[in-house]
Amino acid sequence: MEGSNLPPPVSPQPSIGESGKLRSALDLLNIAKILALIVGIFSFLGAAWSGVSIAYGDYSVIFWVGYYVISGIINLLLYSRIPEYENLVRSRRYSEAKDDMITWSVLGVVFGFLAGLILLIVIFMYLEELERGAPAYQPPQPPPY
Repeated sequence: MEGSNLPPPVSPQPSIGESGKLRSALDLLNIAKILALIVGIFSFLGAAWSGVSIAYGDYSVIFWVGYYVISGIINLLLYSRIPEYENLVRSRRYSEAKDDMITWSVLGVVFGFLAGLILLIVIFMYLEELERGAPAYQPPQPPPY
């Protein structure tokens, strides 16, 4: 049996005022995703560079090696989570996106600054406004028997 020819599910169309804010929020999430990847990669490079200093006997950089490794891990995890946030925003589940993003944005500010800061901007500028103006999310109804 071949796959069905049904079109993919389409999220409800945003209202006129909502569409610009929605597009801006999604664009900022894409920028945060790129920055999280770049900061994650540079954090691991910084850890390797500091590790070379340790190899030459400079043990005063041990703290920075740990910070860079943790920063790299958090930024790469943030990079992998942003597509989930984009899906939540596209499906108008703003409160879920906001609740989950707040933790990662704080960690992002502490360990990567730019990506976390952009997530905070998305949360407080765009998702708050979108949440106030959008209808509540309703999960799809199960098919009748």
